[in-house]
Amino acid sequence: MTLSLSTPLSSHRRHLSLLILAVLVLYLPAMWGSIVSIDDLAIMKFYGSDTLTFGEVLRPGGGYYYRPLIALNYYLDFHLFGQNSKVLHLENVLLHAGNAALLFQLASRLLPAAAPRAPLLAALIFAVHPVNSEPVSWIAGRTDPLACLFILAAAIFLVKALEGGRMRHTLCCVLLMSAGVLAKETALLFVPGSLLLVYAWPLIQPGASAELAKRQGRVLLVCYLSVGLAVAALFAYRAGQDHNVLSKFYARSGFNVADGLFLSLQILGFYLKKMLVPWPLNFAVISLSGWYAIPGAAGLALLLLAPKRNIYFVCLAIGVLFLLPAVFVGALDLTWTVVAERYLYLPSAFFAVAFAGGAHLTVQKLPQAKRALVSATLLIVAAFALATAHRTQVWRSNLALFEDTVQKTPDFGMLRNELAVALAKEKRFAEAEKQLDIAAGLEISDLVQGLVRRNRMLIGVQGKPPEEARRILKSDGRPLPAEETELLLILRNHDYAAMWRAQDRKGKDLMASELLEINEILFARTGNAHYLYTSGQLCINLREKRKAASLFARSYQAARDGESYKLPAKKLAEKMAAEPL
Repeated sequence: MTLSLSTPLSSHRRHLSLLILAVLVLYLPAMWGSIVSIDDLAIMKFYGSDTLTFGEVLRPGGGYYYRPLIALNYYLDFHLFGQNSKVLHLENVLLHAGNAALLFQLASRLLPAAAPRAPLLAALIFAVHPVNSEPVSWIAGRTDPLACLFILAAAIFLVKALEGGRMRHTLCCVLLMSAGVLAKETALLFVPGSLLLVYAWPLIQPGASAELAKRQGRVLLVCYLSVGLAVAALFAYRAGQDHNVLSKFYARSGFNVADGLFLSLQILGFYLKKMLVPWPLNFAVISLSGWYAIPGAAGLALLLLAPKRNIYFVCLAIGVLFLLPAVFVGALDLTWTVVAERYLYLPSAFFAVAFAGGAHLTVQKLPQAKRALVSATLLIVAAFALATAHRTQVWRSNLALFEDTVQKTPDFGMLRNELAVALAKEKRFAEAEKQLDIAAGLEISDLVQGLVRRNRMLIGVQGKPPEEARRILKSDGRPLPAEETELLLILRNHDYAAMWRAQDRKGKDLMASELLEINEILFARTGNAHYLYTSGQLCINLREKRKAASLFARSYQAARDGESYKLPAKKLAEKMAAEPL
């Protein structure tokens, strides 16, 4: 069936306007949200580098994932918009609005003409569902909305191809699916999903040509084979690289199949339950109750027992297909949380169509229940919208987000560390130190232990005199690691203050020697040649003229043209080299 048969054009435009308005009302406040300290800051730092080239962005390198389209998107954010946080958040909101509109278009083609409001219901559920607040409000969550955009567009072109038999629509479908894979690899599950739709098309669409569907299926298979060879070659190349999801997968050992299958059932149950009852909403879920296996088993039973000859089943099955990667990575412990609400973004689009279609089917079979079902549906949509509005506000602040997360996942040390950072930025140092103390007592990785130690020092030196600040920074007797630039800068400032306050020559020389070491590390870390210049000045005070000459010479060679100290460094290098020892 075509769009014009199922929905009048004027009504179609009104429905689209309502969808866009709903998304904007719920999510525009996200534009004034924070840059989340998890992933967002790292993204802005990496893609905000002037040295990063276009080729490096697209090249399959050593990153944890290979997602060149999302990488290109972040790269252009820097070069076109200067990584303006409002623009970054607005992009996510507009992507979600676009996806809601595309889902309405797709549902209008898939659902019966006798249910003119069902496409609006499907798209509205998707637009306001609170599980989607995470990928929309979180800049780093953009991978899912971007991949979804291409997959929904691909699905629309596939339906057009099945309706009209035009090969250009089939090719557009494959190209859009490929673009989705380049945004997020889970889009590959559209391959079996699309083949399922092609296979079922003559069964679910009265009057559809079985021969035309078979021909479209053959073309799809040929195209997918070509895409599959390219993806296999990329996976083979990536498998040889370190520090990516494939290498982590291959490095796994001791996997228990029975435990893995039960955990997979729990994860599936978690996601299916979230679609129906999304509360509590939580950014970081690190463990699951065994009871989630019950909705997981119920979902599989529904999939097996449900009538197969309708579009509702097909959409439900496609939604489950798109959930499989989330189940897989959770069961194999390939991500930092066992489950994540953002993984429901793409599946929720097809689940919403299945729900809307199922609601229409229920009304057909039980017309006396229509009023009750409509009232219940409106209440559900309203509850979802209110939860999403609240969640958008939570995501606007690092402090609110991490307070909410720690309250729901109190044993997650990494999130307590992030909460401590957010509290420290609000000058609530005592509360921040308490969170770090709790985090240190939990089971945390070496990386998080280092972060807790670092943040304890950063908070501990606030408002302290130089001597006490130096004592805190050196309290555990270990040297500061070279990568702790912020701590080194703080120690450097306090060393300078202590050096000028020192009453005896020995104390001044001790501070100067430590400063020489810190300046060398900071130069290696930042490339700022002024650190070498100041080290040269310190060596003059230490009466080490040859060393001073060498440091001034290095500073002159490494300094960029136009730096105010470049010419003085050259003159001082020549002067120190010429003076007698």
